[in-house]
Formats: sequence, structure tokens, C-alpha cells
Amino acid sequence: MRSIGIECALVEDIFSFKPQEKFNLIITTHVLEHLPKELVIPVLKHFRENLLAQDGKLFVAVPNAQSHTGCYWAYEDWTHNTLFTAGSLIYVLKMAGFRNVEIVDKDALAGSKGCKRLIRKIFLKYYALRMKFWNKITNSSFHAPSPQVFSYELKALAQD
Repeated sequence: MRSIGIECALVEDIFSFKPQEKFNLIITTHVLEHLPKELVIPVLKHFRENLLAQDGKLFVAVPNAQSHTGCYWAYEDWTHNTLFTAGSLIYVLKMAGFRNVEIVDKDALAGSKGCKRLIRKIFLKYYALRMKFWNKITNSSFHAPSPQVFSYELKALAQD
């Protein structure tokens, strides 16, 4: 990273890392699912209390256990300790003290344009209706407060 002008450091113990200047944005992408479950909330709390500047934001991306490939993500990478649904991701962020949590790009349309975007929207609508239908038939359900996100990954933006 230094070769392209980005300052970086290897941190052996995240809990002992307390920089002199706090960050306006922390990005953690495909990291939380590798932590032991009992460390997820403490790590997020450490980010909020010790690493983020006031009004700073935390961007989190994790595999989506609600997606069509959720089971694949759980078992393909043996280093995954847990997977998240939109609801559980919101829960751990709020338990870490973040008050404003927003699921980003829940329809997985970011970057798609024109006809491709329209086709994706149509098929996503069909997929969601199909899921709703089969949940009704089988007496299954989603947890009502949990947003339904069908993409392979969940993305959230959190701040105090």
C-alpha cells in the first residue's frame, strides 16, 4: 500500500491500537465474519470509542447469510466463524453503541446502469415475491425488523 502512497501499519492487537489522530472513516470489508463471535461487538465498540473521530463513519461489508449463496459462504471459507443477516449486522453495530446504522445498496444495484439495472430490478422483484410465496406455503418467515437483502454481501454504514 505504501507503494501507492497509502500510509499503513501492521497491527498485531487491535485493542492496543490507539492512534494519535482518529479516523473519519474506517472500512472493514470481509473481516467481521472471521472473528470469534464473542469479539465482534468488542471490536466494533473499540472502533467507535478509540479509532473513529467525532462524526466519523464505519463502513462494514460481510457475506450475507440471507442470500441465495449464504450457506456457500458459511462453509466455503473454513475461517468464517459466523455469518450475518441484515438484522444481526444492525444488532451488533447497535450493541457496540452506533446509533445510526444504514444498510447500503440493499438491492445490489450499485454500479449497474441502463438495461442491466432494469433487468436486475425485475428479477430481484421476482425473486423476492418467490421467497415470500414459499415462506407463506412452508410457514417460514423472516424476522420482521430485519431488512431483506438478497445480494451475496451486506454493506452497512454506521455512526454515532
